[in-house]
Amino acid sequence: MKLKRMVLMLEAVALALCVSPALGAYNLPGDWNGWVVTGNLMTDNLDGTYSLSLTGLTADTRYEFKAVEDGAWTNPNFPATGGNSWAYTDSNGDITVDFNTNVVSDGWSTDQYRIGVNTDPGAWTAVGDWQGWDNANAATAMVDQGGGIYSYSQAIATAGTYAYKAVNTGSWDAIGFSNRSVDAENIAFTTTSDNQIVEFQVNVLNGTARAVIPEPASLALLGLGGLLMIRRRCDA
Repeated sequence: MKLKRMVLMLEAVALALCVSPALGAYNLPGDWNGWVVTGNLMTDNLDGTYSLSLTGLTADTRYEFKAVEDGAWTNPNFPATGGNSWAYTDSNGDITVDFNTNVVSDGWSTDQYRIGVNTDPGAWTAVGDWQGWDNANAATAMVDQGGGIYSYSQAIATAGTYAYKAVNTGSWDAIGFSNRSVDAENIAFTTTSDNQIVEFQVNVLNGTARAVIPEPASLALLGLGGLLMIRRRCDA
């Protein structure tokens, strides 16, 4: 009986080793260190997440960077597609960057290799083919909901498949399907009827975004005030 239990325990350990991702080390080269790939080693939190706090940088300044596995450009680096990741330091010249290698199935994009920061440039616009890709369109400015979340809601005139991402207003510093990156990949969404309302959301602090088509019950709540205060506009 003891031998059988030991065998079962060994099988469980072997299975865990097979399904658990291998955790490596990650560096965070960028504008702040001259893109030295072996610098700025992130702290391994031993749960698939990594973090790094930088201090003494130029205050309120934009920096580009990447997360690179094991300090070599020939290894996987993130964002894997699109441009570099980007962020602003705070008024003291400090910033903390978090990197989550786990798969997170919460309906937000991207679902893995998320790059989060503790700073927010403070002005966001929902852009896409449904509004002419205007990154400074005041009509599609997103509303601050608190906690780093911004949202905007619009009725899409004609049913079909469209593209969306959130941008720091007036720029192409974006959060979309390919994480927080310069001109991030678009998030596709499909409306099934004319004038269907879509909620465009972005979580600035963890670098995720999504386009949500509310259920009828949710629309009723929004009509009563709901949890999100959203401006509603219709396509011309």
